[in-house]
Amino acid sequence: MESTITHTTEIIGGKEYPLTVTKQKGIQEIIVAGKPVWVEAVTIFESPLGTSRCFTRVREEVPPEERDANLKKIREVATQAMIDMGIW
Repeated sequence: MESTITHTTEIIGGKEYPLTVTKQKGIQEIIVAGKPVWVEAVTIFESPLGTSRCFTRVREEVPPEERDANLKKIREVATQAMIDMGIW
């Protein structure tokens, strides 16, 4: 896992507060609402006003056949929408 930590400040209501931003890239398991979740990236914002956490869930690999079928459906719907609008 790759981690970077940035120390900066933020101004809220005219006052300056220290802010620490921690970014972690790499597959890891975190607890969200009491349940384990697999994520590929996490960003944590920490200041005296509180802590905030953002994350990107791990995406399941879609088989090529399913991906091709999804793209075909998108093309069909987009084509029909353009025909309905008189664009095509």
